[in-house]
Amino acid sequence: MAKVRARPETGKLYLDFFYRGKRCREQTELPDTAEHRREVMRLLRKVEQAIKDGSFVYAQFFPNSPRAARFASGPGAPGLP
Repeated sequence: MAKVRARPETGKLYLDFFYRGKRCREQTELPDTAEHRREVMRLLRKVEQAIKDGSFVYAQFFPNSPRAARFASGPGAPGLP
C-alpha cells in the first residue's frame, strides 16, 4: 500500500511505495499541509496506476532520484527483457 507521509525532522512530505519488490521513498520539498497532501496524493495515484499498467518509468516521475538510475537497467527495465 502506497502512502504519503511527512518526515518528522523536516515536516516535508514524501511518497512511500513499492516498485519491483523494493520499497521506494521519494522526498518532496513540500511542507505538510492539506493542500500539499492532496497534490502529492494525486502524484502517488499516477505512480500507482503506471506501475499497475506497466508503463511506469522511474526517471520520468523522479528524474533527480538516485533510484532512477538503478531502475533504468536490470530485469524489468523498460526496453529490456
